[in-house]
Amino acid sequence: MLALIMIGASVFFWTLFEQAGSSLNQFAERNTNLTVMGSFSMQPSQTQSFNSGYILLLAPVFSAVWAYLGRRNADPSTPFKFGAALIQVGLGFLVLVWGASFAGSDFKVPLMFLALAYLLHTTGELCLSPVGLSMITKLSASAVVSTMMAIWFLASAWAQWLGGVLAQMTATETVAGAVLDPAASLATYVSVFQSVGFWAVGVGIALIVLSGRLAKLSHGADKTLSEPH
Repeated sequence: MLALIMIGASVFFWTLFEQAGSSLNQFAERNTNLTVMGSFSMQPSQTQSFNSGYILLLAPVFSAVWAYLGRRNADPSTPFKFGAALIQVGLGFLVLVWGASFAGSDFKVPLMFLALAYLLHTTGELCLSPVGLSMITKLSASAVVSTMMAIWFLASAWAQWLGGVLAQMTATETVAGAVLDPAASLATYVSVFQSVGFWAVGVGIALIVLSGRLAKLSHGADKTLSEPH
C-alpha cells in the first residue's frame, strides 16, 4: 500500500519536473531575459544544462548528508523525502511566479529566477529519485517485485503524458514561432505555475505531516521508513 502511495507521489513530482523540456524551456525562450551579467546571452536550450550542472555539484553533497544522518539513525523516512521533493519542485514554480513581478517592459523575467527554480527542482530530484528504486524493492513482496518495478517505470511514462497535458495549458498564440502578446504569455505562465506550485507544496506538506503514519505501513520492511525525524 505504501509503495502505491509513493508511486502516486512520484507521478505528481515527475509531471512537474519534466516541464523542463517543455513549458519551462518555452518560458525561457518567450519570457526570460537570457542576458548573463550584461555581456552575453544564452540560448533557451542552454538553460537545460542547469539541472545537469546542479546534479554534478550537489549529488555528492546529498550522498554525504544521507550517509551522515544514516549513521546517526536520523535519516528521514522515505515519505518525508518524497514530501520534501514535492515542496521543492512546487517552490521552484512559485519562484518563477515571484520573478514575474521583476519582469521588465518586455515582460521578461530575470534569468536568476529560472536558475533558482532549476536549483529547487534539482534538490527535489535528489530527495526522491535515488530512493525510489530501493523503496520499491524493499516494500514489495518478493513474488511481485518485478511487477511493482514495472509499475514504477510505468508511472514515469504516465507522468510524461500528464506533463504534456500540463504544458499545453501554458500555450499562447504565436506566428512563425514569435509570441504575439508577451504580456498574455507571461500571465498564462504565472497562472499555471502558481496553481501547480501551490498544489505541489500542499501535497508535500501533507506527506511530511503524515509521514509517521505512512511509515508504519511498511511493517518494518525498510528501517529508514520508520525512523523518527
